Amino acid sequence: MSTLAFITSANKGIGFEVARQLGATGIIVLIGSRGKDRADSAVAALKKDGINAHPVEIDVNSEASVIAAAQKIASEHGRIDILVNNAGIMTDMAAGTRPKDLTLETLKQTFDTNVFGAFAVIKHFVPLLRKSRAPRIINVSSTLGSLAAMSDRAHPMHGVNFAAYNASKTALNALTVALAKDLAPDRISVNSICPGWVKTGMGSEHAAPDAGQGAGIIVTLATSGNPPTGTFVDENGSVAW
Repeated sequence: MSTLAFITSANKGIGFEVARQLGATGIIVLIGSRGKDRADSAVAALKKDGINAHPVEIDVNSEASVIAAAQKIASEHGRIDILVNNAGIMTDMAAGTRPKDLTLETLKQTFDTNVFGAFAVIKHFVPLLRKSRAPRIINVSSTLGSLAAMSDRAHPMHGVNFAAYNASKTALNALTVALAKDLAPDRISVNSICPGWVKTGMGSEHAAPDAGQGAGIIVTLATSGNPPTGTFVDENGSVAW
């Protein structure tokens, strides 16, 4: 039986690289994207490399869209084995907005995608995961969501002080912990990962590794034979909450 992975915002950046690397192992990849044309384009590129990929239109900011995507996958595939919550925005960081200058609108927009969108996807995709023999959820977080790191003056990321993005990833980590405990009876592992600061549209060209390297930790966790649950990790191991 083939393994099926669904990745949100998989038409570009880290999400696309996760799909490419998973697909190269023989996993069927379902490409979640807010626009059908972008999903179709990503699928076409992956198929050129012999990857079994399928488009799934989804807007994580719309619960109706999330439900429709889950229903489409249920109808066409019956289940998923791997859910990668990759969709995210970094509006305040991109604009260089200091916490005191942050607008309530920006804070709400950031949480809408990074927290509420991720939760909506998990909520409506759990029934599909329950049909898997080895179900797992991977939430793409960031060290910037680590309260331990951000409060440590000696930490190299201490000065990256963007309230909306950082707080949204802290909240996402809290969801990871809560859901890992709640879904344990269903054998669904739930973990947060930090892919590092990588060269994507969000990460900019100043970042060190490329998106392929950033995707590696996600792929490792997605394909692990015995994944942990309720953890926060990066390529070097555990990240403090």
